[in-house]
Amino acid sequence: MLFHAAYDEQRPDVYVVQLALELEGRVAAQRLRSAGDALLRRYPNLSAGFIMRGTGRPVQVVPAEVELPWHEVDLRAFTGDDRSARLDDVVADQAARRFDMKQPPLLRFALARLDEERYTFILTIHHILVDGWSVSVLMRELFALYDSAGDDTDLPDAAPYKAYLAWLSGHGREESSAVWTEALSGLEEPCRLVPGDSARAAATAPVQIVQTLPADFSALLQERARSRGLTMNTLVQGAWGLLLGALTGRDDIVFGTTVSGRPPELPGIESMVGLFINTVPVRVRLDSSETLLDLLARVQREQTDLLDHQYLSLAEIQQTAGIGELFDTTTVFENYPLNAEGFVDAIDDLSIAAFTAYGDGITHYPLTLAVVPGRELQLKLAYRPDLFDREAVEEIASRFVAVLRAIVDDPALRVGRVDVLSATERQRLLVDFNRPGVETVPGCIPEVFEQRATQAPDAVAVSFEDESLTYAELNERANQLAHLLIGQGVGPEQTVALALPRSLELVIGVLAVLKTGAAHLPLDPDYPADRLAYTLADARPTRLVTVSQAASALPESEAPVLLLDDPQTQTELAAAAASNPQNTGLRPDNAAYIIYTSGSTGRPKGVVIPHRNVLRLLDATDHWFGFDYNDVWTLFHSYAFDFSVWEIWGALLRGGRLVVVPYTTTRTPADFLNLLVRERVTVLNQTPSAFYQLAQADAEEPHLGAELTL
Repeated sequence: MLFHAAYDEQRPDVYVVQLALELEGRVAAQRLRSAGDALLRRYPNLSAGFIMRGTGRPVQVVPAEVELPWHEVDLRAFTGDDRSARLDDVVADQAARRFDMKQPPLLRFALARLDEERYTFILTIHHILVDGWSVSVLMRELFALYDSAGDDTDLPDAAPYKAYLAWLSGHGREESSAVWTEALSGLEEPCRLVPGDSARAAATAPVQIVQTLPADFSALLQERARSRGLTMNTLVQGAWGLLLGALTGRDDIVFGTTVSGRPPELPGIESMVGLFINTVPVRVRLDSSETLLDLLARVQREQTDLLDHQYLSLAEIQQTAGIGELFDTTTVFENYPLNAEGFVDAIDDLSIAAFTAYGDGITHYPLTLAVVPGRELQLKLAYRPDLFDREAVEEIASRFVAVLRAIVDDPALRVGRVDVLSATERQRLLVDFNRPGVETVPGCIPEVFEQRATQAPDAVAVSFEDESLTYAELNERANQLAHLLIGQGVGPEQTVALALPRSLELVIGVLAVLKTGAAHLPLDPDYPADRLAYTLADARPTRLVTVSQAASALPESEAPVLLLDDPQTQTELAAAAASNPQNTGLRPDNAAYIIYTSGSTGRPKGVVIPHRNVLRLLDATDHWFGFDYNDVWTLFHSYAFDFSVWEIWGALLRGGRLVVVPYTTTRTPADFLNLLVRERVTVLNQTPSAFYQLAQADAEEPHLGAELTL
């Protein structure tokens, strides 16, 4: 919070919180001001300011005495809408004036007199001093001190905030760091809805939309949670994880959540005033075969295991993951008591007619979901308007409610069956995007490729760094390898594993296996050894085609190994026929490849895809894209990732050119941008996270982006 307050002093500080109480009765302004002074004396930490040492490390400074900032305004001369507008101006002005973090106190009081017995009291305070729970404590004690003319004799001794700081400093962090390291192990990339650079930029003033769920639906949610031994917070976190999975296309989800941070073993913690909350990651790994109830139970167990370690700062937690900022969305379950009517219960001639909280549930993150429990569950989504428009956020809210409804309606529903689409979107996907009359001509991948090789034999089919092959050359090289494999007994309904680095040989190997009639099983040599071992054992391929460098890192397998760079193999390939294999018995329903899932929620699972499906994918999308020989594609993704099927065959079955991207280039956005320009790429496929990094590289070198063919 201190960083964001000091980062850009020209922008609104999103961590300024306000509470406006509409008071009815006679208010003695000076008496209320004196109660505020007494409150500062009871809680010295409310007088804290923050300065930066020369080392750049912040230090909290608590002066012996500070003056309470107090402002009074009399609006009795105005009436109706005019008076309401003037009051809004007062509230807005109190919020807009930034706190100087070096000049305490970081709070201010204002009292607007509206009528003879109507006032609005406005507390404006920086979130760095207090959390939501503390605000309730402060308000109760403020009006108790008002009633007693500033005498705190009848109030219990204030629990000192320094007791919490001592507790915090007494915790060894090594154990908690190890726990978080395990909890985030295997997480490969951040989970973001917006570009990474935009998420880190200084925030504009957030905007908030509020949606209130009907009482009957809210009751059903609470009953569903209670009957299954789940908390409402678990329902919120599970539903948000499911929604982010649908929005990002990922099955390993991370978002932030705000935890109370109040250790129950600390005496007096429930009445202590200060900032205790912490933002920590929530990881939700999605398994499409798991039921909603099982998912929620697992999420709750995993979060329970982390309870004793949620005091660790987010910066420390993110260091354990080693991939930078983990998320750009957060959730808050506001279960602290904010009973404004109870603030003045003991004062006979004063009551609270209404209260409004400003800045509640708002953070610097691009999107924050705050859920307020009650008879009618309230959803508050705060968003940055420079990154989202209101309609998009309203759609997100609707989808979130749809996930909650699925949990209520059928907790035994499989995760993969949860539907977050609107009726219009479902119509578009199932009907509009599936035009009747689009038929795939029966055939197989090698057959279609061979037609392209015949039509344009001298066109470049594939390139890698400084090497390239024409369609005729690629066809002949693949034919030679196919004949060699057929001679070793390979044919339809068999599986040939390929463990090849990014190269021309990778494309040759994929095409050659398909020409034998067998299915290829792509193994990325850069994958973990235990995953490769499991895949080989599970798929049981009849052959393993690789090269010496990759073979040395592969686990043992029962499959006979064919080393492409072995001198004997080279001799046999040179002697093999270069003609298209005939009479292999290959049919459209034969398997073309086997792709294994990520395994983020358990063991990877093999998915078998036939030739017919690959051809249908291209035929069914022709009317959208019209890809042809003019297009240049990149093989950016690992060929063990299903996206690569679209990249490889979108190019080679439509007469285009495929550029195999070196591994190091895929990890360096600036180098990849240069490759796109150099190769004149026209078709680019990226996951959102990779595209965001590429967009940043483009922003840093706009002259390169201007040369792209789009």
